[in-house]
Amino acid sequence: MPVLDRVARLVAFFNEGSLDVPDDLVDRGCVFRLNGVAYEDTMGRPVSDPLVRLVARGPAAYRLLAQALRYAVPDAQVAVERLAAGGGRAGDLVTGRARVTGVLRGGAAFSAGADVALVVDARGHVTEMAAIVDEAALNEIAKARQQ
Repeated sequence: MPVLDRVARLVAFFNEGSLDVPDDLVDRGCVFRLNGVAYEDTMGRPVSDPLVRLVARGPAAYRLLAQALRYAVPDAQVAVERLAAGGGRAGDLVTGRARVTGVLRGGAAFSAGADVALVVDARGHVTEMAAIVDEAALNEIAKARQQ
């Protein structure tokens, strides 16, 4: 199945409230970045620590991050506004824009856009996912997570 189809399936799973990940989409070593900072770098422990690698990379990290977003925005929905893939070679990029909407914990409406980039290896597995999101939106999410 082409990578764009598997990404669409991942979005559909998320929108259904599922933490499932399509088979062979997210490499177990996949790095997640938000505004240039790798998730594993936020854990306060060395990246070489096996526990950090276990929870901060791959499908496990996706599930933790998706659940954190769902906690702040319980009815969160993702809409892919555009997505384009490279030519299918190792290191190709899938780039695009997505929007998350819903109601924050506490009752305020939420909508935030994100520029996204995914690095895809020769097997079609995503080895890095990155998003650039406005800091104000991230602050709203952080505030909602504290409620």
